Amino acid sequence: MKLDQALKLYLNHLSVERNLAKNSLESYARDLRSYVEYFQQNSNSKSIQENDIQEFLNTRRSDHSEASITRLIASIRGFHKFLLQEEILDDNPAQYLSVGSKSLRLPKTISSDQMNRIIDSINGQDPNTTRDKLIFEFLYGTGARISELVNTDLDDIDIDSNIIKIRFGKGSKQRIVPLGKSLKMAINDYLTRNRNSLVNAKKPNNALILNSKGGRLTRQSIWEVVNRVSMQNKVEDLTPHSLRHAFATHLLEGGADVRVVQELLGHSSVNTTQIYTHITVERLREVFSETHPRARN
Repeated sequence: MKLDQALKLYLNHLSVERNLAKNSLESYARDLRSYVEYFQQNSNSKSIQENDIQEFLNTRRSDHSEASITRLIASIRGFHKFLLQEEILDDNPAQYLSVGSKSLRLPKTISSDQMNRIIDSINGQDPNTTRDKLIFEFLYGTGARISELVNTDLDDIDIDSNIIKIRFGKGSKQRIVPLGKSLKMAINDYLTRNRNSLVNAKKPNNALILNSKGGRLTRQSIWEVVNRVSMQNKVEDLTPHSLRHAFATHLLEGGADVRVVQELLGHSSVNTTQIYTHITVERLREVFSETHPRARN
């Protein structure tokens, strides 16, 4: 079921079963329509994660009061609780959203040195290792969402021109991301050592990454790979989405313009991307306090 259809069911539930007052119902409808429209334009509604919701909230912080943001969070939590109860979605990414917090929640990220160590630790010639290396190189090298990696086909990669077409949202909505040297090597390595042996001749699949049966690799499988590598490197809270955060943060730390990062991430509004500028400022403060002789206690 599409998210906008689910919203109609939820609003009907609030009106008929909970007998919500007209003004309250209109507030819920207004908040949640903006929420649904955002994900229809920017993401696969079946793969919404908590970090995706935080990105949406950050687009609203610049022109909404804290009271409005608090009400919006409450609306989103109620909506997702309903979707879980009705088995429209199989998880609740809004479960741990904090209502009433006035501080800006910054997405967690890791340093570029730590990121390089993690990727370099995925080292070997066996098929699973080349696949795992590609997953990390792709997510960190393009800033792609996990659903975008799952949906990437061989035809989306132009090795000669060094670009990747990242498809997201509805229809043919897409963005172009440069193909970096490390990711290009990982793709070539995977195609050479792994993919051909997985192709199912009876059911050929054009997906970049295949599972053991020759089908498209699932989101769950990618989560398991990232979690396993995270545990091996003793890194907490490393997720596919935190690799996207690291991609954006490290670009800005390296001097990239926020508008360029906006295009690379596929954000419809630069307000969403602005969250990462807060991260880099926090990092600058940390470095300053640790290294400047007049900043130490």
